[in-house]
Amino acid sequence: MNYIYQILRDALVAFRETTDIPADLIAEEVQMPAGYADAEIRLGDGPPLMAEIKKTLQPATLGAALANLKRFNCPGILITEYVTPQMAEKLKEMDIPFLDVAGNAYLKTPNTFVYITGRKKPEELTTQRHNRAFRAAGLKVIFTLLTLKTQLKAPTREIAYNAGVANGTVGNILKDLGQLGFVYRSKNKDLVLENRDKLIDNWVDAYPRELRPQLKVQRFQIQHPDWWKEFTYDRWQQNQMWLGGEPAAALLTQYLYPETITVYGRPDFRKLAQVVQQPVRDEHGNFELLEPFWNFETEILNKEQRICPPLLIYADLVVTGDARHLDAANLIREKYLHGD
Repeated sequence: MNYIYQILRDALVAFRETTDIPADLIAEEVQMPAGYADAEIRLGDGPPLMAEIKKTLQPATLGAALANLKRFNCPGILITEYVTPQMAEKLKEMDIPFLDVAGNAYLKTPNTFVYITGRKKPEELTTQRHNRAFRAAGLKVIFTLLTLKTQLKAPTREIAYNAGVANGTVGNILKDLGQLGFVYRSKNKDLVLENRDKLIDNWVDAYPRELRPQLKVQRFQIQHPDWWKEFTYDRWQQNQMWLGGEPAAALLTQYLYPETITVYGRPDFRKLAQVVQQPVRDEHGNFELLEPFWNFETEILNKEQRICPPLLIYADLVVTGDARHLDAANLIREKYLHGD
């Protein structure tokens, strides 16, 4: 956690040195109506800005960062180690303020306009080893703990089975999560999750980078994108499939009209192809099929459709960075991902 705030301090120093504009830290770990902001800062004579701090900012993780800024519903800014010229231009087009440790920045207020890009990443910039908790195996364990409340009282071997990882892996992940301040053992030896909102944020940030690429993603263009509406819950279960992404969000929020159909499962593809009308492989197609990474039955949230756990639906929405997807994601987070 301290490393995140080192990024913040270095970025504020770089901004002051490159612009000669004051840059002040107001507070760290600011409680908001919807979770915590990493920090509150002020640049020049502008309004206070809620900071979302990321070690790296990549196309795959941008959506998660934007979702948090949108959720706070007040002026915000992204702060990271380094923003490439391509990412800087994208953020400028979206009018998202940012700072990095190299001195690149974008800020637009009634009295100030700053746009600095192309400054190279400092050679001496240290890189932090990815914590095991937020690699693929760790993400499976965290997903199980966040999705199944019963696992907080379960033995390690049961958590390992449900997460699809080795028994020893669970112990290592819990140790790392404890060091990061996300979990501890109570007096009766049950697991207790702390900083749940931040744990969700970190999971959603790491999922598209560390775990999703391992799920043998297949993408197709299909003629009949509404095929899933003809399925029943039993049929989904018989084929060991779960509906995710946009259509699952549409069912939970009544907000989206799904354009891309996301399914997690290992179906008999020859039979499935008859239903979806001869899918044609297309990396930009309207149907994506991924392998599930959990070994447990999910909560029934819709009697007609078997849908993925809300955490996964939320993650698949925010990774797109699409404004309507972020709105739907926030509705799901407010209703299904709150702590008890």
